[in-house]
Amino acid sequence: MNDDQRTRVTLLSEVSMQANLLKQSLESNLDLYVDIVPFSSLSTNIDLKNSFHSIVLADYSHITEEDFSIYSQYRTQSLSNVKEVLINCPSLIESSALFKWRDLVGVFYIEDDISNFVKGMNRILLGEMWLSRKFAQDYIQHFRETRKHNSSRTMTQLTNREKQIIHLLGHGASNIQIADKLFVSENTVKTHLHNIFKKINAKNRLQALLWANNNI
Repeated sequence: MNDDQRTRVTLLSEVSMQANLLKQSLESNLDLYVDIVPFSSLSTNIDLKNSFHSIVLADYSHITEEDFSIYSQYRTQSLSNVKEVLINCPSLIESSALFKWRDLVGVFYIEDDISNFVKGMNRILLGEMWLSRKFAQDYIQHFRETRKHNSSRTMTQLTNREKQIIHLLGHGASNIQIADKLFVSENTVKTHLHNIFKKINAKNRLQALLWANNNI
């Protein structure tokens, strides 16, 4: 299979013999093409658009706080729907140390051998995750609590009228039904819904309905 037909992934690491060996192992065992991107290049004006792909492998053993900060900014500005995989993590690392990686689908440790790594990457390519049971539980719990906190903060930003409307929306009421219930015009309801959508970061009525069901 030629490079154009292979799944392309990004390896964030320093250019080294180890990085090149890892690239060779992945490319020889899986239908992958690996682009190595040094952390140092993230802080330059070099256009990296063609070097970043839907899966990013990050070499934890080479990441400094400054590196992560630069990557995080780059991710926010330039990367969407990226899947993050960490490699070379210390075996006893605390789960909380990895919570800042918000799109993790895989974590590999220093003691993992190449066969285990290839097996895990194959699962990730199939759309699965490769996380220890404990870390997966900790990770999910963290983001549940974060979402709950953010939702509570968002609720405080809604006016009393907006809370009434989102409550009725959550129970399946139409705009006309909401207007009749609150003795206001349908246009007034539409205006309130527009403001609500912005505050809860919903792009449409369905997303607002899901938000209401999860938070009210």
